[in-house]
Amino acid sequence: MRRFCRLLLSHYLVIINITHLPRIVLSLLRDETTTFVFPAVPKIIPSLSQSTTIVSMSMTTQKKKVPLYSFDEARKMARNHGFESQQEFLSYECPGAYQVPKNPHELYKEQWKGWDDFLGICWNFEKARDIARTIPNISTQQEYLHLFTANNDKSSAVKDDNHPASRLPYRPDLKYKTEWLGWDDWLLPCK
Repeated sequence: MRRFCRLLLSHYLVIINITHLPRIVLSLLRDETTTFVFPAVPKIIPSLSQSTTIVSMSMTTQKKKVPLYSFDEARKMARNHGFESQQEFLSYECPGAYQVPKNPHELYKEQWKGWDDFLGICWNFEKARDIARTIPNISTQQEYLHLFTANNDKSSAVKDDNHPASRLPYRPDLKYKTEWLGWDDWLLPCK
């Protein structure tokens, strides 16, 4: 229907009423719904009777939202900014082509696990400590900090955005100042 309307409209404009062209072109460019009322269609278009009148035309299309980045790419970019909340993320304006979508919960419905996961917001102290205690073969501050800087099998849990350990803070002693009881408490399970 839309193709026919545009074809009919373009013939009508070229042949009869060129004065409406700027308004119609702007409407098409903006993808708006606009109503145009024209006099009878000219005799030059033989398939229509002389008394036919174009009363209104809808010139809209439904644009499918296609994400520029995959979910993992968008989440990695959002996490690299270090946002502390959804509000901070939504108010952040980043010029250029690398802007993270502001509606990831709509674009990535299937992979969506929540704002905290998407932004990489650190777990609360109790949950973070429980996760840190499950990382194998880590029992000292140096070993823990090395997880974030090394590229080895031990650090794979921290580097994998789908693993809960990816939301652990690099310096938990600074992140959880009020709850902090020391590295032994952070890393070693209660006996």
